[in-house]
Amino acid sequence: MDNKMRYFIIPKNAGGLIISGFLMLLSWQSVQAQEKQNINPHGKFTINIDCSSCHLTDAWTPIKKEPDFNHDKMTEFKLIGKHRQVTCQSCHLDLKFDEPQVTNQDCESCHVDVHEGRMGPTCESCHNQQSFQLVDGRSIHAQTGFPLTGSHRQISCQSCHQNQRHGAFSTLDTDCYSCHRQDYENAQSVDHVANGFSTECQECHSTNGWATSKFDHATVSGGFELLGAHNQIRCQSCHIPPGNELRFDVSDQNDCIGCHQKDYDRAHGGSGFPTDCQLCHNTTTFDDAEFDHTKASGGFELLGAHNTIECSGCHVEPSMDLKFTASDQNDCIGCHQNDYDRAHSGTGFSTDCQSCHSLDNWDNAEFTDHDAKFFPIYSGRHQNVWSSCSTCHTDPSNYKTFSCIDCHEHNKTDTDNHHREVSGYTYTSTACYSCHPSGNGEGGDD
Repeated sequence: MDNKMRYFIIPKNAGGLIISGFLMLLSWQSVQAQEKQNINPHGKFTINIDCSSCHLTDAWTPIKKEPDFNHDKMTEFKLIGKHRQVTCQSCHLDLKFDEPQVTNQDCESCHVDVHEGRMGPTCESCHNQQSFQLVDGRSIHAQTGFPLTGSHRQISCQSCHQNQRHGAFSTLDTDCYSCHRQDYENAQSVDHVANGFSTECQECHSTNGWATSKFDHATVSGGFELLGAHNQIRCQSCHIPPGNELRFDVSDQNDCIGCHQKDYDRAHGGSGFPTDCQLCHNTTTFDDAEFDHTKASGGFELLGAHNTIECSGCHVEPSMDLKFTASDQNDCIGCHQNDYDRAHSGTGFSTDCQSCHSLDNWDNAEFTDHDAKFFPIYSGRHQNVWSSCSTCHTDPSNYKTFSCIDCHEHNKTDTDNHHREVSGYTYTSTACYSCHPSGNGEGGDD
């Protein structure tokens, strides 16, 4: 026997036995291969499913685009939201479909609790299967000991939960000072440290805004309540930072002049006005004066047009000395002598101005006694037929002069003929008035 070929010498009577054994060996190997091919690589199924539900006859992979297997109905885990988008291997490692044995509520079996148990045992109380990031943080925070209000609702989680990797969100100190210590120590408007202000920030501030103050000035100052415009000005207007010393020396809440001496001097210097500013002004605005002229003047009430003129109309500024001398509220001529002389000089008109004029308008005269004392112009035939005094009184310097003829367009000849039998008749206004004092015009007035 050489190196290329070896020969086996089999006894003639043993040939059948050897061939038979060889065939048995081939048959055993075939059975082993068949059994090996029938082993399910996906683990032990608890449901009856055929391979063709997912696989094709051409090859094991890829599987069908739309397998006949219904995961929602045939398992205890419904594919919802993001779970419908992940691959089988994402959950079934090594494609062993009998693991993991979980339900939709067993989140922690697959997902690591980044909160380390601080947010409760049930993930679905905050998260949903649509998106892990879709979380209503405000509602969740409201269930904690620190509900988010005001400006806290507008800042990011990282503003408070610093260095909280992957959302661990460990419990923080809810005391304002623990977060706002630098704000307290570096406050520019008022030195909180130097003044020994409380570190209970909520006593003065709110979460709506750091500048929104609830500071009780009345209590801290010993009684000075911030009213009206005082509640809108900066602290520096009255105090010197950082020690917060007062710029003015005031005795109490109503000592206006203690702070407003310069305002008084600028507006009323030398006038003799009282320094009780509240007689005229209010705390809402210094310019909106509510001066009680009646009280200050000793009885002269500003009525009608008197209430619309400037102070300088009657007073010499800034001393506020009177330009006129009036004895009382009704002494019109004391102030209006020039007006009277200009309109009625030499007429003998009464100086009781109110008998004709009103307080609302000097030019809108209404001599109400005219009917009873002289001639009916507000009643009878002459009512509403005249427009002003000059309609009849043609001489403004002498109201005793009047004209009937200018108004009544009578022909002198006709008038003469009509009065031919009348004794003493003349074609003059005074003659008309002597016979017709009531203005009736027919047969004289008796």
